Amino acid sequence: MYERCRVFVLVAVNAVLPPTKKGGPRLPATAPPGASAPPGFIPVPPAAIPSYLTHPEALVDGEGELSLFFIGAPALAAPFFLFRLKRLGFSRCRAAVRHGGIALTARR
Repeated sequence: MYERCRVFVLVAVNAVLPPTKKGGPRLPATAPPGASAPPGFIPVPPAAIPSYLTHPEALVDGEGELSLFFIGAPALAAPFFLFRLKRLGFSRCRAAVRHGGIALTARR
């Protein structure tokens, strides 16, 4: 319970007041052991949320699609993810609560 609250606060703060974009993307690509993401989604561990919310455009595939799975994120965090992506110019933003986190899709 405490961990989910901590992840919610981390998402809310970084979506509304993101870190500056100095130096380009620094995206750790490792998920915690035992964490699973739905097929086709990039797993995002809680410690990496600030980096992924600062530079989501670095994870867009060749077709302009973004598919991220935020491990351990509670359902209340979904509007903050959507707010951040829309503010950065993404369209067709969708968040779905799945077992173990939030699956987020968008198009650039």
